[in-house]
Amino acid sequence: MALSSRLAIVAGGIGGIGSVTAKALRSGGARLALLYAPFEASRVTPALGEYGQISDDVKPYECDITSAESVNKAFAAIAKDATAFPSILVNAAGYINLSAVEDTTPEDMLKHYLINLHGPALTSQAFARMYIAAKQNSTSPPPGGRIVHIASQAAHVALHHHGAYCASKAGLIGLTKCQASEWGPLGITANTISPGPVWTELGKKAWGDAEVKAKYLASVPTGGLAEPEEVAGMVRFLVGDGARNVTGADFKLDGGFTAR
Repeated sequence: MALSSRLAIVAGGIGGIGSVTAKALRSGGARLALLYAPFEASRVTPALGEYGQISDDVKPYECDITSAESVNKAFAAIAKDATAFPSILVNAAGYINLSAVEDTTPEDMLKHYLINLHGPALTSQAFARMYIAAKQNSTSPPPGGRIVHIASQAAHVALHHHGAYCASKAGLIGLTKCQASEWGPLGITANTISPGPVWTELGKKAWGDAEVKAKYLASVPTGGLAEPEEVAGMVRFLVGDGARNVTGADFKLDGGFTAR
């Protein structure tokens, strides 16, 4: 169990890509701190039930990632509860709402930026501080710190009616490169994964219409949408010891859509 001595903090960990990723990390032995938004409170118990018997190895923490106060409170609680070295952060929470660029409201633009960019910035800061403190207090060589943000193919190309979303995800990749540069000497790597549409329950709602799906897939060289397990597999590699020199990189998982 390569991750058995490590704590993985997963933002957006009770649904979609985040949930599948958290389960993959748990299968590798990691203990989990699952961050969920206040509006997701009713989903926590059913989500935890998917892990089998509830234990201290998998714990939920309410956290509004757009609020520095909420993030700091959640990470303080995680640090207090931690029974493994806090070495992994995965930011899988996100927001998207499609609208023409000229019609996107200031409120909706800000919501994209807060959830998709500001939130990962805050959780990363809190994680880096936690990792550095744990490393300073460790009596044995600690595992490397690993940050993985879920970006999007929208960070790389202009998608119709995705203006605010494209901007937020492009900003996330820029932020990640700075994190990789500044935190590499401290033992922390930072990378992004840029999927196209992923076949989660949310993805099925957006792409379930056969005509809409077929039209999009005609532009994808592999002819398929990504499965959440593919994203989780990439995360699993990036947080492992075999990726200790992989940092500041973005990994596209879009079937070749952005290669054209």
